[in-house]
Amino acid sequence: MKFLRITLISLTALLLLAALIAPRLIGPKAEQILQQQLANQPNIELTGYERGWFGAEALTLLKGKDGATEAYTDIQHGPVLFTDSGPRIGIIFAETRLTGAQLEPALRRQLEAYYGPIGTDVAQSPLVVETLVGINNRVTNTLHLLPINRSEGDQQIRFQGARLELVTDYRGVQQDSRFELGEFVRMDGHREALYLQSGQGTFNLAPSGAGTLKIALPLVRANNDSGPLELRDVTLDYTGELVAARTLRVNTRVSMPEIQSATPASAVTQQLNLPQISYNDLHHYLYSLLLTPAAQRNWQQVFDRPLQMQQQLDIETANGPMQLQLDVDWKGMPRKRRVNNDKLFWLDALSGSANITAAEQAVMQSPLLIQANTLKQYGLLLQNNGELTMHLQLDRGNLEVNGQPLPADLFILALTSGL
Repeated sequence: MKFLRITLISLTALLLLAALIAPRLIGPKAEQILQQQLANQPNIELTGYERGWFGAEALTLLKGKDGATEAYTDIQHGPVLFTDSGPRIGIIFAETRLTGAQLEPALRRQLEAYYGPIGTDVAQSPLVVETLVGINNRVTNTLHLLPINRSEGDQQIRFQGARLELVTDYRGVQQDSRFELGEFVRMDGHREALYLQSGQGTFNLAPSGAGTLKIALPLVRANNDSGPLELRDVTLDYTGELVAARTLRVNTRVSMPEIQSATPASAVTQQLNLPQISYNDLHHYLYSLLLTPAAQRNWQQVFDRPLQMQQQLDIETANGPMQLQLDVDWKGMPRKRRVNNDKLFWLDALSGSANITAAEQAVMQSPLLIQANTLKQYGLLLQNNGELTMHLQLDRGNLEVNGQPLPADLFILALTSGL
């Protein structure tokens, strides 16, 4: 018994010694993995790093188009890691939070719209990233958007939070990733302004933007001055392919197969193809159109950069289908305007075509009724067996409608009549 007791004490002491020494030995390995991860993220700069015996602290800057965001990371060294889900075996466990001291304006605007003013207390950060570096060449980064239960004036917001899991190897090559979006409700007084049922998605995206993204939303409800809107089984698919240095081919598809609204539309599908777009141009359009509020957009700045695009829009209605096909080659906003005050100067930098096909009853029962009647009177919208069609061809200011040349200003006048 004495021997057994001595053996147990010795083993316990050895384990305790290993637990005390191992973090110091693992620390350099942790730093090496951290540097490998950052090397694959050119927009992230490590500005401060202080290593202790059992862990470390780091400050990083995440660089965006309009500024940088500062984040603080608390790092544990393995082999025993104490995570929010319990003890784990691994090399690193880290929690990263926003410091609030430095936030890219667009990010601050988006976060504060839902979470309220963001201070400099890292414990109150609405974003938390957990990083677990395992011993099997596997790095799991989990982004948590914290829940919201907030009232401001007549507006109330309830959000169950979101979780995004990004899995890579030690070099930062992505393996298996997914996300979950909790239920979201926004009330304006006693009216439900927006409701999102819990959704989910998967993605496999490289830092270049190449890869795939799939999003599924079972139910979306909205209520505004135009009336109620309900969408079921909404899906979004994205595919990005690297076709040249810092250049992508992008394909997206949005499907809304079941719509209930004040309009006759019952289903909508939109497919968008960008044959080749540079990183800078893609970032410019995403930032200008998605992260900038509509009221603050400067459309001359939005369309400052070139854009090649093909789009197909299919709308099913109770009165028949409508389809729009676009092929656009936009050279960017002209740097030198014409000497005269021609408001259509931008057409000189635009080439492309458009095909419109629609059931006549669908158009006559839509908000486009006035424009459609005007275009029919001018003979620009052709009618045949209950179907309306129009083909447009534009080559740097030279416009043809249904194969016939037409001054662009006359067509714009007919198109905008009644607006």
